[in-house]
Amino acid sequence: MALLVGAWGVALANSGLASATDGADPSDVPSVPSTAFDDPASVQEAPAGIDPRAGTDGTVATLSTDGIPNAALSAYKRAETLLAQADASCRLPWNLVAAIGRVESNHGRTGGNQLDGRGTATPGIFGPQLDGSNGTAKISDTDAGALDQDPVFDRAVGPMQFIPGTWKSVGVDADNDGVKNPQNISDAATSAGIYLCAGPGDLSNPTDLRSSVLRYNRSSSYADTVMAISAAYAQGNFTQSPNNLSSSSPLVQRSVDQSTTQAQRDAAVQEETAATTPAAPGGTAPGTPGSTPGGGTSTPGGGGSTGGGGGGGSTPAPPKTGVSGLVGGLASDLTGQPTPGSTTPSAPLGNTMSWLDANLKCLATGISALDVAALSTCIANLLR
Repeated sequence: MALLVGAWGVALANSGLASATDGADPSDVPSVPSTAFDDPASVQEAPAGIDPRAGTDGTVATLSTDGIPNAALSAYKRAETLLAQADASCRLPWNLVAAIGRVESNHGRTGGNQLDGRGTATPGIFGPQLDGSNGTAKISDTDAGALDQDPVFDRAVGPMQFIPGTWKSVGVDADNDGVKNPQNISDAATSAGIYLCAGPGDLSNPTDLRSSVLRYNRSSSYADTVMAISAAYAQGNFTQSPNNLSSSSPLVQRSVDQSTTQAQRDAAVQEETAATTPAAPGGTAPGTPGSTPGGGTSTPGGGGSTGGGGGGGSTPAPPKTGVSGLVGGLASDLTGQPTPGSTTPSAPLGNTMSWLDANLKCLATGISALDVAALSTCIANLLR
């Protein structure tokens, strides 16, 4: 297979980089500049694909439940295959391209978008106007609004959030439909691979890997997040999902809300613990049991001045199910007291593992946050 390596000057002068298809023809292999790009591909410090409340840890914890659309996963692996032929020394892994796709647009699903049958983000992903306000870079229009629909300032476009000037130099037609479309995940993923591999560097080397990601976006926190997600994907922490399936809700409990201070998160932990801990019985004196053993179904009285009518023959209340049962179960695990309706106390939490750690571990195994019963059981098992 021919190795097509173009000089940086040629790449800038000629945006007509080779198409990429599944064929074996040498012309299918993209051209990779021998000099790294000077301009970043993405300039947003807080890309739309990561909810700031979830942060890196919350995002990594939900990767297996969030899913990668089929078209996106195919595009990322296609990019790895093509770049292995174009620049074998780069050693571009598909999971790195996927991590950038997750950070930039949650695989083409931000802003109400979804990938259609051809892998194109619909209705289209457009970043904020890069006019220098609200912490954005100031980049005047470079494409007459052709790509970003803004004739005044540039906007990042598509699932990989390329700024138009960079896309003009690096964009390819990877799905061979005759159009270099930054909104198409296949075109965008391969183009991202070209950008990451441009110049010297071996992406299997952690130092070269970080340098490459920092060229893509100059933010250190961005690089940290991309590398953490890439490592998780490499370990198999992902699932495939249909192209038209929207993403799951991010982890946004106040106690793990990364947009707040550590002190605020600590206070939220105390509040959430208090909210799930059963209140002490009210009243002024312990209840007294009924004068005769009950034979029916009345339940024992609370802490009022007189007790309930039933005695030894009373039937315990049935265990709760659904959300209320989950909350009760969590309270039981936190306090060591039995869940209402149960006679067996759970093991106290102690110092072994926090409920939040258990929650994250269970979500990371692929249990849906909506599957209350399974999530409750998993958490309870971890905390025992």
